[in-house]
Amino acid sequence: MRRFNIFQSSHAALRSLLLDTSLLIQFTDFSDAVKVQETFDQVTELVLDCHRQAEEESRYIIPAILRYHKNAPECFSAETYGRNSPANNLLRRMNRIEDAKGSKSRVKSAANMLSAGFRRFAEQVILSMKMQEEMLNPLLWSYYTDEDLQEIQERIEGRQTMAEWLSLCTWMVKDMDDEEIADWLLSVRSTLPYPVFEQLVDRLSAGLPLLRWNKVQSGLTEEAMVA
Repeated sequence: MRRFNIFQSSHAALRSLLLDTSLLIQFTDFSDAVKVQETFDQVTELVLDCHRQAEEESRYIIPAILRYHKNAPECFSAETYGRNSPANNLLRRMNRIEDAKGSKSRVKSAANMLSAGFRRFAEQVILSMKMQEEMLNPLLWSYYTDEDLQEIQERIEGRQTMAEWLSLCTWMVKDMDDEEIADWLLSVRSTLPYPVFEQLVDRLSAGLPLLRWNKVQSGLTEEAMVA
């Protein structure tokens, strides 16, 4: 029987954000200040999301496991994303691009260093997600029912701001196919206040290509008719 994966939504969002940011860095014109700022904003968003993943693991996941198990590995630990981490090194390399303005050769060198720093950071994030899936999930499944895990996830989501939750949902659906998005929207529609659901729909429709969103809407209509 397939068990409830408490990391599914956050990992889907991080995978999408990692891929999109990787492509953004690759194709950024670092002589264009506007494009550079857009890239920096998204890199910062990714780093903050990883910090939040570490905080949620420390605040909710690890204590839940330690209630029944003598130890629990830290996967997205605060130290991993601390002062001398790949995450902070990545942020410092953004500053080097700012410092190199006015010199094409220095900007190019700083951009190459940023790309290399991002690769190391991405490797760390992917490893951390893999550890959560392979080490923490089995421990959670040993001691908690799916209903228990859903309650923990609801507490985690309850701590997020509306902006954080909408951002997570926007990136998460990019890791899903059209049918999965429609099914997920149907599953949350009855649990969300109508204004919140409307905000979610508006955010997703703006973030997906029009053709994909039309398919999602068709799936919503078909599922509603069946129900």
